[in-house]
Amino acid sequence: MIEGFRIEMAAQELIGYLGDRAEHHRDAAIECDRRRARATSSTSRLDSADPDEQLGALWPAWVGELDEYAAEHRRREAAFVFLRDHVPVHEVYRLDWSDMRFLEIWPARGLKQERDAVFGDQR
Repeated sequence: MIEGFRIEMAAQELIGYLGDRAEHHRDAAIECDRRRARATSSTSRLDSADPDEQLGALWPAWVGELDEYAAEHRRREAAFVFLRDHVPVHEVYRLDWSDMRFLEIWPARGLKQERDAVFGDQR
């Protein structure tokens, strides 16, 4: 009898995946930094075609939010690097739903809940 849903992942596959997630979060933090630089550029204008420049001019708190997003991505990058560097090799890992959510293999929320969290209930 199988109890619940679990998948098995070889250590090398898990190590590669953790490295990919770390790289994703590093790239996302760099993108947040780029967007922050555009939002705070001395040439920011309301008539700019760049939405980050517009938001930086109209909503100064946007810059702080970009800083928070970048910091969160850096924390996640550090966590994934730590996990990647400490996975015992030559093992097979049995992952359940909570492991998959924690490792960002499975989304924590469904698409509808994610959309509602971002846009609110617009019915």
